[in-house]
Amino acid sequence: MRWFVRDLLLPVMVAIALAFVIQAVAAKPYEIPTDSMVPTIQPNDRVIANRLIYHFRAINRGDIIVFSPPQSAVETCAPARGVPFVKRVIGIPGDVVTVNNGVTRVNGKPFVVASALTPEYNMTFPVVPKGDLLVFGDNRPGSCDSHQWRSNPPNPAVDPFVPQSNVIGQAEIIYWPFSRIRFLN
Repeated sequence: MRWFVRDLLLPVMVAIALAFVIQAVAAKPYEIPTDSMVPTIQPNDRVIANRLIYHFRAINRGDIIVFSPPQSAVETCAPARGVPFVKRVIGIPGDVVTVNNGVTRVNGKPFVVASALTPEYNMTFPVVPKGDLLVFGDNRPGSCDSHQWRSNPPNPAVDPFVPQSNVIGQAEIIYWPFSRIRFLN
């Protein structure tokens, strides 16, 4: 019985405890339920979010992030309560983002994501405030993202933005299905 506890039970319990600690602090898996990030991330792909990276560096334009949706996104997109979103950062504080004739511009310069689908809308967003982000899905025509979020009543100073405090981490890798394993950023 002693060998069972020392050689089998104790290592299994340590491994389980480590898995919980790693998931709580460093990396957490998420399943992607929608096609908002197609073709980069497919529906039902599973990704690992790096929960530590933004303690060491700033969020950059182009990062794919996992975040808790702001209230305007919840009201517009009606996600299941507590389900995080995965989108690409397009605007960081101080940026002016416009979309016109299928071209996304940040501060007047085209911002091209090679795999992103061309948006079918024209919009000019307010300047991204300090502490906030503007995010789009790579499936620009089919993503419920900053271009659609509206609270009731509408508040343009808040609606299209994600507070940086809502960011859970950076989506780092697709780990399932095996045929799609790859790094994202």
